[in-house]
Amino acid sequence: MSNTQSTVATSFVARITAQQAHLGLSNQELCIAAGFENQATLALIQQGVMRLPLIRVPAFASALELDVIELFKVALHEADPALSRIITEVFNALNLTSAEVNLIKHQRELNEGREAALAGFSGNASQAFVAA
Repeated sequence: MSNTQSTVATSFVARITAQQAHLGLSNQELCIAAGFENQATLALIQQGVMRLPLIRVPAFASALELDVIELFKVALHEADPALSRIITEVFNALNLTSAEVNLIKHQRELNEGREAALAGFSGNASQAFVAA
């Protein structure tokens, strides 16, 4: 395993391990919640020996109460860094940061589905979203 893969794998394992501990889930509880039939598979993922199959990421993220998009990005990068970069370029043409995406999501929740317009002011860089 290259250093890049090792770092990403550690990052992925660290995320899921920390969240599992935070939620107080046993391996058995996590397996049931994520739809794993075998705890040995989870152990291999936790040890970094096996990657979480990408098709399982949504269920795993839900079981761990993690953002599915962020967890999928980490898992995809671990599985295929080149493909991950291409997908990021294609689907994030505006190059939005995670904070900017979260701001937009939060604004949509606040507007309850109504369209919003951005009102900007020069000077102190004040900005506001206005619901239409």
